[in-house]
Amino acid sequence: MSEVENSTVNGVQVLGLCRFSVPSKGAFKVHHHHVANRRAFLYEPKRLALRFTWFEHVVLPGIAAQKDPNFKLVVVLGEDMPEPWRSRMLAHVSAIPQLVAEFVPPEDHRKVCADAIARHIDPEAEAVLQFRHDDDDAVSVDFVRRLRRDFRKTRKLFDATGLMAIDYARGINLFDTGGSLTPYPRFEAFLGIAFAVCTRPSDGNHVLDFMHHVIWQSMPVVTQSDAYMWLRGVHGTNDSGGPKPVAHFEADPAELRRVLRQRFRVDLPGFKQALQGWRDEHGEAAE
Repeated sequence: MSEVENSTVNGVQVLGLCRFSVPSKGAFKVHHHHVANRRAFLYEPKRLALRFTWFEHVVLPGIAAQKDPNFKLVVVLGEDMPEPWRSRMLAHVSAIPQLVAEFVPPEDHRKVCADAIARHIDPEAEAVLQFRHDDDDAVSVDFVRRLRRDFRKTRKLFDATGLMAIDYARGINLFDTGGSLTPYPRFEAFLGIAFAVCTRPSDGNHVLDFMHHVIWQSMPVVTQSDAYMWLRGVHGTNDSGGPKPVAHFEADPAELRRVLRQRFRVDLPGFKQALQGWRDEHGEAAE
């Protein structure tokens, strides 16, 4: 299949950015003295196998099942992404028309990401709704549809300033503890998942230009918490660290499993089996 051609509808484009093991300069909290050291860390086969397991079982199902297919997700990778991982990613890009791969040089992280997403901004759009998407998280299957709808409802804020953020604060932290996958319902404002910055195509603003947790200091923000809109993967190898396994409100476990299946298309038994396969292959013991 070819790349989706209609990410812009009625003058509004929805455009996402997903960074996948990019050996660039800056951005990582895990420090490396040289790009070569970062490349060795990011491209280590055991690590990439785990990243792909989360990407394929958590990220892609919700992306492929979006009820509004009119969007584009730019997956940014290092230009020297090794095989078989490069071909594995390109196979997903070929299968899901909303995905596009951008292979970038090992330069400043924000610059290469900004350049990558800029190549896909529609200059004729009236507004570009840019979202970021980590390679181990998920958005609900109605995220794009809801984003477009809520932008229409609040557009006067955007028209007045040329910038606006839309944030969804109800979600789930999914913990992999080595032997089980446990969901914890959460309220998190400005987490950066299921979150978009509304920009004009000619203003040069990109989603990584803004620190999502303090974005309310820079522009009007619309935050809603009525539905489960995001899923955050927590597995002990998160670059930003992991939250504590604490629920913010009570939810029936069966209901949470239903939410994972219906709103995020996460097949928990299949995902658990894939993670166990990774552990068996790499000699990882369950906790």
